[in-house]
Amino acid sequence: MALNSVNTNVGAQIALQNLQVTNKELATVQNRINTGKNVSSAKDNGAVFAIATGQRAEIGALNAVKDSLNRGQSAVDVSLAAGESVSDLLSQLKEKALSATDKSLT
Repeated sequence: MALNSVNTNVGAQIALQNLQVTNKELATVQNRINTGKNVSSAKDNGAVFAIATGQRAEIGALNAVKDSLNRGQSAVDVSLAAGESVSDLLSQLKEKALSATDKSLT
């Protein structure tokens, strides 16, 4: 009867350690795939995580500015269209006023 077990077999212990390392690396890769980020937490790499967090905040701020500018552009476009409509109406009123004062039409 063999008295070897995983706890006393050196080869099995090395294989178990390699399996644990492989499982840890697999979990890291799966986390990167799931989050889409190379460094998803400060535990992975604190300095890079801090820089990436700052950049994500900067991107969010720039997107907010871009959205505000787009809303402003839309407001300007509406105002220009309204101004053109008012100008057209004033031209029509002028034409009708001139027509009303023309004595040859009566």
